[in-house]
Amino acid sequence: MAISEALAKRIHETVHGMENEITQFLVQLVGAKSVNPPGDTTAAAAVIKEKLKEFDSPYEVHSFDDDKSNIIVRLGKRKGKSVCFNSHMDTVPVGDAAKWSHDPFGGEIVAGNLYGRGSADAKGCAAAMLMAALILERGGIELLGGLDVAIVSDEETGGSMGTQYLLDSGVLGPDLAVIGEITSNRIAIAEKGMLVFALTTRGRTAHASTPREGISAISKMALLIRELEQMLDTSFRSKRHPLTPPPSYNFGLIEGGVAINVVPDECRVTLDCRTVPGESLEAAQREVAELIERLSEVDPTFEADYSVLYRANAFETSPEHPLVRSIAHVCNLMGLDPKPVGYQQVSDGRFFADRGIPTILLGPGTAELAHTPDEHVPVKAVIQAAKLYAFTAIELAGASSG
Repeated sequence: MAISEALAKRIHETVHGMENEITQFLVQLVGAKSVNPPGDTTAAAAVIKEKLKEFDSPYEVHSFDDDKSNIIVRLGKRKGKSVCFNSHMDTVPVGDAAKWSHDPFGGEIVAGNLYGRGSADAKGCAAAMLMAALILERGGIELLGGLDVAIVSDEETGGSMGTQYLLDSGVLGPDLAVIGEITSNRIAIAEKGMLVFALTTRGRTAHASTPREGISAISKMALLIRELEQMLDTSFRSKRHPLTPPPSYNFGLIEGGVAINVVPDECRVTLDCRTVPGESLEAAQREVAELIERLSEVDPTFEADYSVLYRANAFETSPEHPLVRSIAHVCNLMGLDPKPVGYQQVSDGRFFADRGIPTILLGPGTAELAHTPDEHVPVKAVIQAAKLYAFTAIELAGASSG
């Protein structure tokens, strides 16, 4: 919809009066530990529930597990498009605390940046989305369609108990989805996929003094890794996307053997492959399976198998889709760069996209700071995001004229 000057002025004034409130809410949210694993978001959910007492709109709590809450606040008359704002309250672990210059749960503000685990990924987004809903209420703006703000758990470890659970159970079913992730308040329309393999090679034990009596599973794994690297380097060379980083792979974990003086009969490795939009996960899986089969045919002593631990489809929304064009209009209105970008990581956005729901990512923070010591987010960017989300809700769901 066309946002009138009067409506825009009302949003600007409301946000200006709430800047300190937005900041303090984020400080409280960062201070509420919600590290995943183990994924207990009870403390963060309590902060959110306390804030929701100030809302006129109702909220719901849907939990797959007792300590993993998913909170939804619903606004609007439900007479037009329904929009879901989705972000998460769980965070990755702190890591080595000695590498932090600031308390990971202190929410300290230094030189305009708010420090703490999850400040960028993604509590800055979650706080801004919730406060955008409150901005609409305090500004007396009623949406014609519907807005569901869903702040979930379990994003960092797969999302099956968070966003996927809400969609599978029918609690969420929007026409459009805006995912709160770290995009520097740019519109991200493309996201890489992920396929994680557990690879196992098997051999035969023997004493280390007579290794030829056995078959080293570690040696066979070394062969498999070399062949996989060569295959993937060649395969990925021709697969590129203009908005995302190139496809990639990483051998993240390796385990094998029982003792120094024993020929190992088993070795296990994890392989994390990242795909680009347009690339089939099934094709990537088939490449790995065919390589193992070829090695077995060439070497009768080569025995290996694999399982898929995790899969996430890449997705892309057309830059010409009304969702993208509408948010680009809002960016122009706010003097922000409207040109679409790609997203580096994997998000809960795939669950919406897999169901045919047009999806983009949008939120404050720099992607490179995610999961790092001294993670931080600019306070001004979070306040800007709250305003951006409020305008986006009006643009997508419509509102009574102001």
